[in-house]
Amino acid sequence: MNDKEKRVDPPLLPPRLPQNEEELKRTIILLGNRKQVELKTDARRQLESLIGVYPTIQEAALWKRVLRRACQAKFLTAK
Repeated sequence: MNDKEKRVDPPLLPPRLPQNEEELKRTIILLGNRKQVELKTDARRQLESLIGVYPTIQEAALWKRVLRRACQAKFLTAK
């Protein structure tokens, strides 16, 4: 078994998705913070309540990109 076979890719989306625009924006901010540092207790709990888990740095980076793209696509199609 080589390294590629052992590697497990993170899921493309978090287990739970934000329910409205305000939650989506807050989730994107928290994911951006998470990919840079370990969040403090309050921010960590908030992120967990929004998406269901506390992501790894790699998951935070991926999920932030995916949610941001989804957010942009939603607003472009809404116009």
